[in-house]
Amino acid sequence: MTGIALARARLEDAPAVAAFQTLAWQQTYRGLIDDALLDVPAEDRVGRWAERIRSGSRSVTIAWQIHSVVGVASTSIDDPPRAGLPATELSTLYLRRDVQGIGLGSRLLHAAIGDDDAHLLVFEVNERARAFYERRGFQPEGAVLHDAGTGLGERRWARRRPTG
Repeated sequence: MTGIALARARLEDAPAVAAFQTLAWQQTYRGLIDDALLDVPAEDRVGRWAERIRSGSRSVTIAWQIHSVVGVASTSIDDPPRAGLPATELSTLYLRRDVQGIGLGSRLLHAAIGDDDAHLLVFEVNERARAFYERRGFQPEGAVLHDAGTGLGERRWARRRPTG
């Protein structure tokens, strides 16, 4: 993981985050969801990421390798929390394909939520992500949901640390 630095996103990083999200989704979901969704220009996503960063509705952490984004994690706080779930939601954890399996996902996860309780949604077809979260103490909860945007099944996962 030499040369990969983590940093909090700044407003001017929104275009790079949007471009990276587009790449990550194309690498992960090509052939599984409609190409039209994957081929939305990154420019169309910049405003949404800029608003998330500007408003603070999401805390966004970027993994940089030289001047390239190789990973992004973002969290939001549900206020009030969803019934029975931790308040923190891991909304995003994307890695570029060539840096998967080197420990960067764990670093980004820790930077985003530390050892705190959290929840997230995982597409059922993403076996690699499901295994990753399970190894880090997350467990699936509830029924499989239908994501209207992608047409994929997804399930909520949660991690709750034992209380002492």
